[in-house]
This record gives sequence, C-alpha cells and structure tokens, in this order.
Amino acid sequence: LPQGPQEVEICISRPDISQKFGMMIDIEPNFGGGHRISEIREGGLVEAWNREHPDNAIQVNDILISVNGKITFDEMMEQFKSELSCQLRRKAMEGLKVEDSEAKKEASEWERRRARVTAALVPGLKKIIDSEFGAGAGDRLGRIEKMYHRVGSNDIFKEELPSGSRLAPGYVENLTPVAPFHDVKDHPWCAELQKHWKGIRQELKRNLDESLWTAGAYQKSNEAYGKDWKIMGVLTEDSWQDEKRFKVTTGALKELKGIKPFEAFFAKMPPRTKIAPHSDNLNYVLTSHLALELEEGKCSITVGNEEKYWKEGEMLILDTTFIHSTKNESNRPRYILVLRFWHPGLTEEERRAIHVSHAILARAAKGM
Repeated sequence: LPQGPQEVEICISRPDISQKFGMMIDIEPNFGGGHRISEIREGGLVEAWNREHPDNAIQVNDILISVNGKITFDEMMEQFKSELSCQLRRKAMEGLKVEDSEAKKEASEWERRRARVTAALVPGLKKIIDSEFGAGAGDRLGRIEKMYHRVGSNDIFKEELPSGSRLAPGYVENLTPVAPFHDVKDHPWCAELQKHWKGIRQELKRNLDESLWTAGAYQKSNEAYGKDWKIMGVLTEDSWQDEKRFKVTTGALKELKGIKPFEAFFAKMPPRTKIAPHSDNLNYVLTSHLALELEEGKCSITVGNEEKYWKEGEMLILDTTFIHSTKNESNRPRYILVLRFWHPGLTEEERRAIHVSHAILARAAKGM
C-alpha cells in the first residue's frame, strides 16, 4: 500500500539576505494545501542543505506547507526575501510510490504528445509562410524553429539579471532591449493613444456593470496569483469584442500606426489588493498600460527589481517575462487599459508564423 506523505520541519539560515535560497514553488496552491516545490537551483542554500543532509534532502514535488509559520504564497516569498533564518515545514513525497509512478507515466505521455505536436508544427509553418510570403520565406524562421524545439523539450528559458529574474517558456532569442520597462518615447504611438485617454476613461465609466467583467482567458492562472483581478475585453483573438460599446477605445486603437496589437482590455484591480509575482511567459509580446482611474501614489507595479507608480493619462511599457507584481493600497478600484502587442523586433514572417502556431496549438491542446 502507498504510504502517506511525511511532514518534516527544517531550518536553513544565511549570513546575509543577498544569498538566495534557490528554490521555486508553484504560485497555485496544491490540492490539499501548501505549494509544490517545482525547482531547486544550483548554487542556492537549499542545494547546499541537500548536500549536507542527503537523508533529509528537499526534493522537487515535495509540498512546502509554511515558512516561519506563514502559509500563503506572498507571505512565504516575503520570508525568503527578508529573513536570515527560515523554518521550512514540508511534506516529503518520496513515500507515494504507487501514485508517483502513475503520475510519472502520465507526465511522460504528455511530454511525448507535446514533442510530437511541436515536431510536426515547424514544417507546417514553413509551408504556410512560403505560400504567403514567397518561396524560401519559411527558411527565415530559424528563431521560431529554435523556440519550438525548446517548447517540445520542455526547456523553459530562465535568466537572472541585475534588473531581475525572467521566465519564458515562449522565448525568441535576440529580441532587444532586455529591460523590465521600455522607454515609451521609443514607441511614438503611445503619445497618440494618450491624446484619447480622457475619452477612453469616460467610455470605461459608462460600462462598469459587474456582469461585463471576467477573469480572462487564463482564469485558473489568474485566480492563483490575482483572484480579484478582472478584465473587460476590447480586442481578443483578432476580434473586436463590442465596437458599439467601445466606440472611442476601438477607434483610437485602430488609428495607431507602428504597432501590431495582440490583445486589448480594460483591467480592474479592487481596493486593498495585490497580484502575486508571476511571469506572462512570452518574450515576443510586450505589454503597455494606460492609466485611467486610480489614486496616484497608492497603486504600483514592480517589474524585475524596479517599481513604478501609475499616473492617470500616462503610459508604461513592460516586458512581462520579468517576474512582476502589482498592488493597490488605496480605498478605490484601479482601472487601466492594457494593450499587448507583438515585439517590434519580430519580422513579418516570424509574427505570422507565431500567430498561426497559436491557433494550431490551441486546437491540438483540446485533443490532448
């Protein structure tokens, strides 16, 4: 019979907070409580602990229950960030032999299916790009081919920079600049959009009915790191959602030159709430925020190691593969217009290939 997981408590200390614990945990809570340990990184305090205590080593897939008595994701992350000594309480999962074996079989089969899909994807994309852009155009998809090779191998791009940590399962190499925030002046269309901000805000205020707000396309992920965050779609999957309702906003976005929109929506963040640190996973898509309605000085976003406060009528452009989080410390909701757009460093062929691949993979996922 399979044994139940054993709870173990250990203490790991460090001489100063610059030393990293080197352990990643899932943002989403594990069924039954706690957070699954997803990765143990080389050179961290946890790896050093494991070398010195092989009989009590912390393993990937163990469940972290608490850190210094704190049990939520945000609280545990704060302990890792600020405390010299961390008391870790975890469930050691090595006893789950039967279930673990079945889980590994399922995971292995999933990886095989994903590898098959991605292996077949690139040749098909090359044919489509050849037919749309001319013979030989498909041969210019080297960066996209390399990206999907990584996806098929479950090789997630990770990077530690002085400006912060990046994580991107969907990673196209050599897209620049690499920075948490991009200079708005490098994107002239931002100034054009800002001219319409008061009209867009008025349109938003006319459409604050709660029934119009949803958790978004990635509801499960959103609930894990920001369950109170809601959106109201304007442009989704190449479709303008309600041009009559959002006449001013849609018109302003359609007039923009020098930008290829990927998605547009209003985002609502209730008072006294936070969105936990996370990555949006795709470095070939950038994100802009146009601040519409908020209490200035109380609402901020941290991208990588840099924090900025929204100001009404002003814009930010960010690379959301940097781990980022937000907070609204005011007593009123924060409203912004979010625009996600193709990275300008992509070629037309690359952008089209990724666009087509999204639709193919979405259909494949439904059949898996």
